[in-house]
Amino acid sequence: MLATIDTGSGPPVVLLHGQPGSKASWAPLIDHLTPQFRVLAPDRPGYGDTGGKAMGMAENSDAVAEFLRLHGAAPATVVGHSWSGGVAVLLALHHPEMVRSLVLVGAVGTPDSVNGLDRLLVVPGIGDILTVAALTGIGVVLPQIRGLAKGMDQRRRAASSRKHVKPEPEPVSAPGPGRDLPRETLTTRIRSSVAVSLPNEMVLGGWRGAWGRDRRTFMHEQRTLLEELSAVTSSLAKIDVPTSVVFGTRDVVVPPHASRSLAAAIPHAELFEIHGVGHFVARDASIRLAEIIAITDRRAESLLTE
Repeated sequence: MLATIDTGSGPPVVLLHGQPGSKASWAPLIDHLTPQFRVLAPDRPGYGDTGGKAMGMAENSDAVAEFLRLHGAAPATVVGHSWSGGVAVLLALHHPEMVRSLVLVGAVGTPDSVNGLDRLLVVPGIGDILTVAALTGIGVVLPQIRGLAKGMDQRRRAASSRKHVKPEPEPVSAPGPGRDLPRETLTTRIRSSVAVSLPNEMVLGGWRGAWGRDRRTFMHEQRTLLEELSAVTSSLAKIDVPTSVVFGTRDVVVPPHASRSLAAAIPHAELFEIHGVGHFVARDASIRLAEIIAITDRRAESLLTE
């Protein structure tokens, strides 16, 4: 049984978190969805309150299908973030009766969504060391750096407000190389980039997660990512439900070109580009993502009524 948030009423939307992660990572988005939808956000196997044994993408899709049956929430609009993009695709392929539409957010699915680091993380020995280091960074160090950057930006804005001076806006494009930018503008851009690129504390459980269960789950999922990605890729052309592919222009985890490739491989998929946002779209562009989910659900509804 997958532990879950289950709130709101209306057509069901299921939110599948990435690797690592938990249902808590969807918190900024859920309140924007509940006026229109019944929202279910489970902890996937091996994470959060679900715990248990880690599973690959196909096994996760089977677990989500059973979860939807038990909760009477099918067919659902399925939102898959990052690693769970592959889960959502395989769910649509293996359990089509469960899926009303798909929203793939910074999602894996094509060969260009993985890189050399992804492959290095599965090498015995060095992969273990890199995983502990990565999860410690994701769960402990990087959220603190992000917090400092956001705090500095908030203090700057407060000081500007007290002086009745509007903060200098971030330029649409740099007037020249970075070193030619005014110091305050360059600093602001760096802090903004840090804030949208780094995770916060809701991604996983700190030191304990980095050395314990989250490490084991992450490593298992990393291996299955490389093993099952070809099956996901070959499934893309078979998707026959309304699909939206969403990405942030500053995503450094699944690069924007991979999201474009993903949308191109899925029949009639719509591509949504969100400027100034990184990998954590649900956190940093929650209102826009809620709008896209509603648009995708309406596409599915229109097909049903034709």
